[in-house]
Amino acid sequence: MSESTNTRALRIVALGGGGGSAQVLLGTRPFFAERTAIIAVTDSGRSTGTARMIANIPAPGDLRNLLATLAADPDAVLPRLMQHRLRSSAVPLLDGMAVGNLMIGGLTQMAGDIAAAVELARQMLGCPEQILPVSTANTHLCAELVDGRIVVEEAAVRALGKPAIRRLFLDPPAAAYPPAITAITNADVVVIGPGSFYTSLLATLCFEGIVTALRETSATVVFVCNTTTQPGQTDGMSIADHVTRLVDVLGPGVLDVTLINDTTELHPAVVARYSAAGLHPLVFTETDRQAIRALGVEPLVRHLAESDPGYRELWNKADTIRHDPQVLGLALWKIALDRGKP
Repeated sequence: MSESTNTRALRIVALGGGGGSAQVLLGTRPFFAERTAIIAVTDSGRSTGTARMIANIPAPGDLRNLLATLAADPDAVLPRLMQHRLRSSAVPLLDGMAVGNLMIGGLTQMAGDIAAAVELARQMLGCPEQILPVSTANTHLCAELVDGRIVVEEAAVRALGKPAIRRLFLDPPAAAYPPAITAITNADVVVIGPGSFYTSLLATLCFEGIVTALRETSATVVFVCNTTTQPGQTDGMSIADHVTRLVDVLGPGVLDVTLINDTTELHPAVVARYSAAGLHPLVFTETDRQAIRALGVEPLVRHLAESDPGYRELWNKADTIRHDPQVLGLALWKIALDRGKP
């Protein structure tokens, strides 16, 4: 085993939103010595959007969620406080506000930018991973739809009942945070996903420098496909459609592997519950296999989903079938060993 595939030397980067990146990094703790998250900052949902307006900052919500989840003791008072949502009938603007969003806003004003604020919070919480915003720019995600209409800000990009998304762009355009580029360059494995396909995963690729870094890195680039479609984003898309859209953005020869959940073990009652909410399990077919391989990407199908936790009430977001961090981490470690740098 070469030094690059030695467990103690492996470096992994998780690119996307707060929930999916947490699953990746929690699962890879036993296997990768250096673990870095590069997190989306264009959310404009209710709590995050309000915090952005109050403090004039990039979106803190995904960063806050990741910090609290990766804390040395997630059950301690500070990480629980960061996730706590205020109840305020007297001040409707703050009703439902995650306290951590305001904390990151205050730290940003104290420290000068959101990257410095996140590092201060990471130290306070004892997170062993490096956590980076994809950019320190306060910009918004926008999209052109297939009917030619332009929708502005992330909440509109993922809105229900609209035509499909043709392309994403930032307004104003913005560059990636330089340490994020460095992390991608130095990684052994870069993981895109799981997470909101357009508003977290592809959103991070909109920042100048990220796609170029992915094209130039010698890391193995892995896409962890979601377990279900996402209302307002990927309605009607197959697994191969997800991979095709990602390859369209990255260019040929960049994406190496797609990790796909095997849905055969999902209980029919679980499938029915999510389908009723508009989230349909993504089922891998032979057509998907052929299409993905034709793109030069290796499809790996594994049982990756967690055991059914029951219905979870999420703030302003749809629940989904999540990946099991331990199983996902083991799969990514095996990819690193099998496809290590020469």
